[in-house]
Amino acid sequence: MERFLCDLLVTMDGAVGAVPAPIVDGAVDVGDDGRILWCGAAVDASELGPGTAVHRVGILMPSLINAHCHTPMVLLRGAGEGLAVDRWLHEVMWPRESKLTPGDVRAGMLLGAGEMLANGITASVEMYFVGHAMAEAAQQAQMRCLVTPGVIEDPDFTMAGSWPDQIDEMVALRDRWSGSDLITVGLAAHAAYSVSRQCLVAIAERAAETGMAVHIHLAEQQWEDAAVRERSGGLAAPEYLETLGLLDGNVIAAHGVWLDADDLEVLARNDTAVVHCPCSNAKHASGAAPVSEMQEAGLRLAIGTDGPASHHRLDLFEEMRTAIRTARIRSGDAQTFEAAEALHMTTAGAAEVMGRGDELGRLAPGYWADMMALSPSAPALHPVSVGDDDPLSRIVWSGSPGAISAVWVAGRKVVEHGRVLTVDMAEAVAEADTRARRLAQ
Repeated sequence: MERFLCDLLVTMDGAVGAVPAPIVDGAVDVGDDGRILWCGAAVDASELGPGTAVHRVGILMPSLINAHCHTPMVLLRGAGEGLAVDRWLHEVMWPRESKLTPGDVRAGMLLGAGEMLANGITASVEMYFVGHAMAEAAQQAQMRCLVTPGVIEDPDFTMAGSWPDQIDEMVALRDRWSGSDLITVGLAAHAAYSVSRQCLVAIAERAAETGMAVHIHLAEQQWEDAAVRERSGGLAAPEYLETLGLLDGNVIAAHGVWLDADDLEVLARNDTAVVHCPCSNAKHASGAAPVSEMQEAGLRLAIGTDGPASHHRLDLFEEMRTAIRTARIRSGDAQTFEAAEALHMTTAGAAEVMGRGDELGRLAPGYWADMMALSPSAPALHPVSVGDDDPLSRIVWSGSPGAISAVWVAGRKVVEHGRVLTVDMAEAVAEADTRARRLAQ
């Protein structure tokens, strides 16, 4: 057993949607299997047994979960600057991605996984091609990942094979990683406007058969609505997907920028989760998602960075702050969307969206000890005025990757003072640079 003593313990272990108050002078006991045995106030901890290692940290909290990403796109970071999403995809991204090899995807995923670990992110929901390469890289980095290789249909994009073959490969990949604590596998379609009705129905049927999660882009751009209505006989994307059975089961819909009240009602009655990607949506001028309206509709919500080509950074601290700011700009109310809600959407809420809410995203007995420590000496977290301090707000508004002193996955330290222990980052950067130059030619 190992014991972690901390100045402030943030468990995130409240009722669904609730965030409990942090515990001053807390303790967390972690078993040899990497799961939490006990946590609470240090004065209530049991006596230490012989040989128990004791660690002292500042703020101890669950590590973060990136609920929507295309991490291997680090190889395309910075390409197509200033383009709207449709031009960016067709003119820059897809031509380069058509050249991808499994080695490219693995190298991009490995570098991105190391970057996320250093930023306190120990789990991600990935939509990208060559799922086995993503899974292998995530396992090497010792990062948790829901791998959903996204189906896309485009005459100029053939590297992934036909859509029936892609769906079969997703299911085979799920079977291959069955039993892994790090890797789970789901199904994915790029979007309602870019994938045929037949393919969407097939994904819905396979999800119903297997119980696999479904991951899809939804209402990211304003022009998508007309494109979907043209192919659906006049239905908006949520209702169209509902009629196809695609909203059954655990569905993760990314973006949700252009959703009206009727759309939100469809998503709510299907318990569809929505992942908010505020920085990517702002960078591409896609719009600001109606997060407050989603909350009022009772949707399950999380936050994602999107791919590092559409938004350069894999930094959920920046995403949380941007999510709050854009929500308040939309509402004109400085009390809209509190910091604690944003933190929930990157920890416990994100774990629920990922389908692992019973073992990730909280510090509680039986949960994996996926944790991060923020340094008590980080300048941005000071001064602390007892009468004014709201610890959760301080973490969200002043926290950053630079304040992280350590990160653990299943009780195993993977980051120490900014250094990733599971990935040779210099080697990963050099390989990614070489591969990115080839793709750009």
